[in-house]
Amino acid sequence: MAERTGPVRAQHRAGEAAVQTAYSAFIRHTQVCTPCRTTGADCETAAGLRQAWRDAKEAAVAA
Repeated sequence: MAERTGPVRAQHRAGEAAVQTAYSAFIRHTQVCTPCRTTGADCETAAGLRQAWRDAKEAAVAA
């Protein structure tokens, strides 16, 4: 596979950055949210953050 350069590389990096940002937000939330930590299930906020992470992954793969 050819190495990505120029605008394609920038787009790829932006997609990967979006995935990492969304994942970090989800993890940070679940570390401090009592319901998430005690029940092991996502609260409403965590569910939204998890979906944002999934959407970012999907968008990065599609790009």
